[in-house]
Amino acid sequence: MAIINITHIEGSPSSIDKTIQKAVKSLQEQAPRHLTIGTQIQDPSAVQITSEWASPNVDPSMGRSFHVALNRSAFGPDGPATANVVEFAQSYFSASRVTPEFQKQIEQDFLRFDEICSRGAEGDLGLAFGWVQEEQQHEEVVGEEAKCFLVIRGWESMAHFERLVKHDAYKEAIPILFAWKVPFKMWHVERKFPESSEISV
Repeated sequence: MAIINITHIEGSPSSIDKTIQKAVKSLQEQAPRHLTIGTQIQDPSAVQITSEWASPNVDPSMGRSFHVALNRSAFGPDGPATANVVEFAQSYFSASRVTPEFQKQIEQDFLRFDEICSRGAEGDLGLAFGWVQEEQQHEEVVGEEAKCFLVIRGWESMAHFERLVKHDAYKEAIPILFAWKVPFKMWHVERKFPESSEISV
């Protein structure tokens, strides 16, 4: 199991390079094991830092952050976090439902989805999945907080992801996840730092 930290920093298009440079300098001083920084494709003014630590200690003043216990490292060989484009898909379950048995079933559902999807996937550069350690809030989860299941998948390009969702294999697989009947959000991050490969400090 690997624990990563995901931090979101709101910026502006005119200052995005300065925001990234400041984040790189600050985080290198804190010495994470691995680090990538990028901008959200759907909102280029939003910077995302994905980092792995011996003991997570990201400065909370940098932005909104949370930790995820993954089934494998998001870095290293076939690590999705170091791809050119990284897909993040986060599903929100009522916390009272989430027992170890429930988590195992959700993970099995996802693996079945992924097995079917793989028949149509090109440019897929690895994936990791796990559970967000901090409970989250969502307007559709009423009366309690949510436990979140997060999937991270690397792509050679956004075009490869877009081709997959049009493929018959994806259309066959997606009802498995829709059967959860829970809110979710998906976003994509284009890597900006490092420019060609991951950094290990």
